[in-house]
Amino acid sequence: MKQLIIIATLFLSSLTFAQEIKVTNESVTFNNGSHPAVVVTIPYAKKELVEKALKGEMKDWGGKYDNSKGEYMAMQTSMKAMGDKYFDGYAKIIENGSEIRVAFAVDLGGAYMDSREHGAQWKVIEERAKKFATNTAMESIEDEISAEAKILKEMEKQQSEMESDIESSKKDIEDYKKRIAEEEQQIKDNESNIAKKKEEIAAQSKKLEEVEKKKKSIK
Repeated sequence: MKQLIIIATLFLSSLTFAQEIKVTNESVTFNNGSHPAVVVTIPYAKKELVEKALKGEMKDWGGKYDNSKGEYMAMQTSMKAMGDKYFDGYAKIIENGSEIRVAFAVDLGGAYMDSREHGAQWKVIEERAKKFATNTAMESIEDEISAEAKILKEMEKQQSEMESDIESSKKDIEDYKKRIAEEEQQIKDNESNIAKKKEEIAAQSKKLEEVEKKKKSIK
């Protein structure tokens, strides 16, 4: 049942992501100047996770990976979909309050990729950026689901322990009731035995008196 709930949550989340992931064409300032860039907004993302994912993404581009001053680079890399020439890829995280965006810029060699002049290549990076954002957003949510599921599991464990304590207490009460009933019966039995013993003592006392009378009768 829990697995079905989690799967349903992930499915609904994926529908939400499809609406909230935004890909735009902007001029972004990098360490080496301002360049046209594919900028993707990642909903529900956590910076630490985005940093890790972006490092992996740029390494996947191939070429020589580098990371400097908050930028992630793939130098002298190539992709079949981008053509035969080598290019340099640049990426950076842009934070604005709780919103996290990632910008991707490409130096094609002498000119930076532009949506108007390099439509086909732009589309390749745009689709890759969107896929990166979707995967990262999903991973963020899955981490959150895992964390919340862990809390839920601990709560259920605590509930189970409390229910177990209640059952144990009920058993103790039943044992105490049984013992009390046994003790009460023991009291009744003792009271009955005491009454009989009193009668026996009275009879014995009478016999003793009679024997003492015999003693006194001897002269």
